[in-house]
Amino acid sequence: MIGKVLDASALAAWVRGSIAANAWLGTAYALTSPLYILSLAFTEVRAVRPYAGPNLAELLGHPSVLVGELSAADAAAVDLLLEAAGVFDALAGQVVHVAAARGWPALTADPGRLQRIDPNIVIDLI
Repeated sequence: MIGKVLDASALAAWVRGSIAANAWLGTAYALTSPLYILSLAFTEVRAVRPYAGPNLAELLGHPSVLVGELSAADAAAVDLLLEAAGVFDALAGQVVHVAAARGWPALTADPGRLQRIDPNIVIDLI
């Protein structure tokens, strides 16, 4: 089953109560489609929206949510992506890397952030 790799803008949209984000996540839950969320994305959203903790905790507890950490091998691959793109955005690089490795689209409200690293990334827009 194909899943989605969520970036911080997708999480932030969900925390804000975006209808589109709620629809994407509701559909994923109903279909038991996996959602891959990077721990760095949670950290980024919590830093900007500290009140989001309960909403994020609810999301983390869902069985279709996979939380990803950045391994040393992944960090090296992300660093190469960022160097090739001439940008430094660790979270966006990790989203692009994971989406490519899994063959899944990225779910985002900010496609430009990801497309600066890979203009050909498959994106589902919130």
